Amino acid sequence: MMKLSIQNRIHQVIGLMMPAFGVAAIVSLFLKFGFNLSNQWIVNLLILDEIIAGFFVISLLVNLFISDEKWQYIKQSPLEFILLLLFIISLVLEKIISVEEPHYILKTTTSHSFIKLYFIIIEIYIVINGIISLTKTREKWLFFSLSPAKILMISYLIVIVAGTLMLKLPKATYSGITWIDALFTSTSAVCITGLTTLNISHVFTFEGQVFILLLIQLGGLGIITLTSFIALFIQKGFRLRGQMIVQEVLDNENISSLASILKAIVTITFITELVGAIGLYLSWKDLGMPEFERIFSAVFHSVSAYCNAGFSIFPNGLETPGFHFNTISLITIMLLIVFGGLGFYTYSDVMHIGDIKMIRKKGLTLQTRMILITTLLLILSGALVVWISQYAQWKDLPFGKQILNAFFLSITSRTAGFSTVSISELAVPTLMMVMLLMYIGGAPNSTSGGIKLTTMVTILASLRTFVKGKNRVEIGWNTIPMRTVRRAFIVLVVSVILIFFVLFVLTWTEDHAFIDILFEIISAFGTVGLSRGITPDLTLTGRLMIILVMFAGRIGLFTFAIAMSEEREDDGYNFPEINLMVG
Repeated sequence: MMKLSIQNRIHQVIGLMMPAFGVAAIVSLFLKFGFNLSNQWIVNLLILDEIIAGFFVISLLVNLFISDEKWQYIKQSPLEFILLLLFIISLVLEKIISVEEPHYILKTTTSHSFIKLYFIIIEIYIVINGIISLTKTREKWLFFSLSPAKILMISYLIVIVAGTLMLKLPKATYSGITWIDALFTSTSAVCITGLTTLNISHVFTFEGQVFILLLIQLGGLGIITLTSFIALFIQKGFRLRGQMIVQEVLDNENISSLASILKAIVTITFITELVGAIGLYLSWKDLGMPEFERIFSAVFHSVSAYCNAGFSIFPNGLETPGFHFNTISLITIMLLIVFGGLGFYTYSDVMHIGDIKMIRKKGLTLQTRMILITTLLLILSGALVVWISQYAQWKDLPFGKQILNAFFLSITSRTAGFSTVSISELAVPTLMMVMLLMYIGGAPNSTSGGIKLTTMVTILASLRTFVKGKNRVEIGWNTIPMRTVRRAFIVLVVSVILIFFVLFVLTWTEDHAFIDILFEIISAFGTVGLSRGITPDLTLTGRLMIILVMFAGRIGLFTFAIAMSEEREDDGYNFPEINLMVG
């Protein structure tokens, strides 16, 4: 009993100290990556980094020492002991690089870079652990008593505000940007849209591009999904309230399968992005890029493509000469976009991850088959329509490039935002097809926007049912619950109202062609990022309206409507029915 009391006391002390060191780590990262510092400040921050790393190592060794099952503790904390191993390596490197004429692999610049990277990893770990420890003990004065819809919306708002502050830091840009440009870029990155009022390669420094990359990754994985995974990985689980929130976000009825699904989501995401980055790196070997720039560009575009963000750090995006007809890289990006737009639910079903409580047919659920079939149909039909409507402009191109352009535009229009051709020069029929694809979007629980494929299929099936005078909506020998039908029509109606309202405002405040404004709004709503070139010229009101549409399109219109409305219980009575003449 005495030993258990001492163990609890030690855990409490470490838990209380963790948020304080988390704050110190945030300050260190904030100053190093946000400001141009003097040598004295750099030395002081290096000392602070060593103190933070020392706290991590000491706390880990203390927890190991007081643990009754030491080997079990090591197996349950793989990340922590990997970081401990890296700490030992960094100490060895510091000793080796002090020797005269070290080996090339252990030269001073390489070793110092490794040590700096290690300190950054440790600080990020401390920050995350501190935040999780703080939220576990202070749930009541945070927002965890709110509904899952409001928590989701507030989480995105917090990250957008934090991203705005990061992009305003002196080292993030070459000459500074306005607050509205920082807010617009942060919202576009977190909402994985790709619309921007600035040229990313000309305005943002390497640090600024890294900030944008982090915001894209956060937005692509989903704030709640990523933080829940971190809590699961670092804190070895999360409370029932957190489980209920994740259950609502992932739309999964079985709480017991959430852990495996969360792990699968993060694992699939990072593995796919890594494979995509390798593919892009290899395909760009003949373009004369410096080695580091080539590596970072490959990672950035792989993450941007999988998250369906559409951000590019090339001067003219993928329209930059050398990239727009690089077949291997374009195929790689198309595959990343498609995989990102299929949705995590589809992966969990195909790979049989977790226990999905739905009727299966031929091994897959109705939703998975619906997503796979409609995705293929939209890609093929979209490419065909684009090729036919653009044939007059593309007829001088080789046939293979025509087909590649058609497929790329069909795939990217559904949510990604990359382009190999000038959108402002597309024919009007092509624009109509692109806008339809942007409005539909991809699968639910994916990195795509729009009303979603399942919403479209549900609405079409419901219309067919209601026209025939039936009461039940049936798809593939399955009955769709009326709550799902109502949700689909809510999304449809709210999307039309939102688009019409913003279109009304922008046609009043902006001096651009009607179709250009409509295209911009639907692109923002679908979190696509394609533009007719009017984004940098938007007024303050126009930019705020597009920010609103991007935000609503990312968190989902049903979630947005629920979060913005007051929850009310059923009144328990019905008014008399009355007929109205409609239609």
